[in-house]
Amino acid sequence: MPEEKDIEELRKELEDYYGTAMVSGMPMAVIDLSRVSEMSDEEIEEEARKLHLD
Repeated sequence: MPEEKDIEELRKELEDYYGTAMVSGMPMAVIDLSRVSEMSDEEIEEEARKLHLD
């Protein structure tokens, strides 16, 4: 069974994901990037799962 990532690791990955999208020509990703710092642990897990980062 693969080891689950902790919430802070997932949060960092989401910040990297949206930050990369923003500087790669998708300026609207700044909205998602700003939301990451305010997400609850459950929201972080859900967002990471949605983006296949889990």
